[in-house]
Amino acid sequence: MSTAFNQIGVVSFSKKPEVKAFSEKLKEWLGKRNLRILEGNEQTYDAVIQEADFIICLGGDGTILRLAGRMVQRIVPVLGVNMGSLGFLTEVKVEEVFDELKLILAGQYAIEKRLMLSCVARRGGGTIERRFQALNDIVINREGLTRYMFVDLKLNGERVTRFPGDGLIVATPTGSTAYSLSAGGPIVHPGLNTIIATPICPHVSALRSIILSADKKLEIQITCDREQDKALLTADGQESVQIDNQFEIEITASENRFPLIKSSKRSYLGTLQEKFKIPV
Repeated sequence: MSTAFNQIGVVSFSKKPEVKAFSEKLKEWLGKRNLRILEGNEQTYDAVIQEADFIICLGGDGTILRLAGRMVQRIVPVLGVNMGSLGFLTEVKVEEVFDELKLILAGQYAIEKRLMLSCVARRGGGTIERRFQALNDIVINREGLTRYMFVDLKLNGERVTRFPGDGLIVATPTGSTAYSLSAGGPIVHPGLNTIIATPICPHVSALRSIILSADKKLEIQITCDREQDKALLTADGQESVQIDNQFEIEITASENRFPLIKSSKRSYLGTLQEKFKIPV
């Protein structure tokens, strides 16, 4: 078979028997077409990303988010196969996989490049403690605190807001249907170059989500009542670091865009209608 794709990654984090059984069936199908299969799990994601021409991701959206956080040095197209529950990013259903793969191997596919976030956590304005890349969101929330904290949000050095509450969600349009939505944020089409800042339980009744331009830099600091109090900064619910009053958080659009291979059978709006039971 003549194709630009010769090395295919197959990754999954799930231990469910049905996922393992389908993975074996998929590898057999690919093997018959003389394609090299790179099998991956959470421990071998990096190796698969470095070698694969594209990756088939079996599971739910969490599996794709794990991949996205690691695609820093090399970006690889991903086909998400929904073997979980909600599945906004894993658009392709199990029964559709082989039809989709035939189209992909024939060069008949479309890639949607999704905005990702780059986050740097600095302590005391100097030392970089952690770097993150996120496809959905960066979340700062109080970790076991009995009291709220103050969140200070700036855009390119200009203050946007300072509010008392439980934290802040900084989401991409892709992540607008995740935690941000649960906290009262809007649904934003993934084709837009924007970042959504959604307060978590703000103690200011008029404060709502703010949609900001993705070509700007967001700066965030927290203030807690006691020096020993901590908050938790989390990227896509996967990686995290404890922060306190001494930390400065910078969030920008990542230079990398996540290349999602689109389903040939449904659009983003179609997926939205299906998952949220939106009448049409």
